[in-house]
Amino acid sequence: MSRVINPKVEKAAREMLELAIQGHIQQLANHIETAGEETYREVIRLCLVAAAYIAVDASGRWPTEADLRQIARNGVRGETRMDLNQEQIYQYLSGAALGFEPLAEALGSDEAAATMPVLITGSMLFTFRPRGVDWWEYLDQIWNATLTAENLGESVLPAVQIRIHRTQVLKARVQPAQ
Repeated sequence: MSRVINPKVEKAAREMLELAIQGHIQQLANHIETAGEETYREVIRLCLVAAAYIAVDASGRWPTEADLRQIARNGVRGETRMDLNQEQIYQYLSGAALGFEPLAEALGSDEAAATMPVLITGSMLFTFRPRGVDWWEYLDQIWNATLTAENLGESVLPAVQIRIHRTQVLKARVQPAQ
């Protein structure tokens, strides 16, 4: 991801994700066609970033295979607007979003690679957003955090890991024994 998000691509991504979340598949297809190949390629890139973030956020750590399978199960549990299945979500997350494989390879076909990223990411945004937060606010959080991380030097990583570990240790001390 670049150090900034192209406003034209961001607008297109938000519009496409909203159409996916609302289940307006034909309108989504029309919007993708209108946006053009280059813009849509960038939208897919943003979707991969968001899906990876959501998987890590939902897991509370780098997701294991079991975590990803559970995310996929949860992702289709209440999904009625889109024709998604657990294996597609799992392959998208494990192969493309977190495994950094080419989409067609991860999803098994060029057709799936062209259609699934927006649908799956939209479903994940809606399903895994924090309680009381709208999907677009969660997307803002994801993209802001990603841009912040992109602008950090790698030398900051140890300090970030220490901060996270410290927070987890202190939180564990405060929580009552179960």
